[in-house]
Amino acid sequence: MTLVHADFDAALVFRDDFQVFLLAGAGTRAGREGAWGALVGAGLESVSDTLRVHAQVEARRQHGGFRQGFFGPDYELGRFVAAGHASLPAAQAPFPDGYSVFGELTIARDTLHLDHARRELHLSLAAEAFSWGRLDTQVRISTWRMLRHLYLALDVLGVGVGQPKARYAVSGEVRYRFTRYLYVLGRGGTLLSLQPDATVRPGVQAQLGLGATYAR
Repeated sequence: MTLVHADFDAALVFRDDFQVFLLAGAGTRAGREGAWGALVGAGLESVSDTLRVHAQVEARRQHGGFRQGFFGPDYELGRFVAAGHASLPAAQAPFPDGYSVFGELTIARDTLHLDHARRELHLSLAAEAFSWGRLDTQVRISTWRMLRHLYLALDVLGVGVGQPKARYAVSGEVRYRFTRYLYVLGRGGTLLSLQPDATVRPGVQAQLGLGATYAR
């Protein structure tokens, strides 16, 4: 399938440390008559030496099978079978006409060390609530500890919440840096596997590894 979407934004307040903006967008789905969508919204961003905050909210309209955010975090599975009772690929599954409210919040907090900012916490929240009872949400939080030797991250995803066959995924990651360049890592969480009969089977996953970074 082919989707076309364009966003436009205009700054109301534009400073180095603070911005407020309005945005609008529209799109269509090629090859399907009457498929279109539109949105209006507002956002702000505040930046200091140790804190960055980004917040945005949008009111959205979907019609004729078009939807904003079609290529989202669930797409790799949804292109085979979309969330919901239809058990069809996302390109073929019906998507009701309606409205939605989308919001996202990102908070990044740093600490100053030897006159350099060092990322200590990153939190990202996003959710879209539809007028016909569906909710999609994604949460990610990560943090550095022990003078950046220990890294922890958690991801939570919910797609089609409030609808039949909703999907949930939870995963976490741990990294421990034992030299300046080398670290060990472990990842684990839930896993959704596509079956030959177009059903989705839940499972678990676990990974161990060794990584290297070099930066100047």
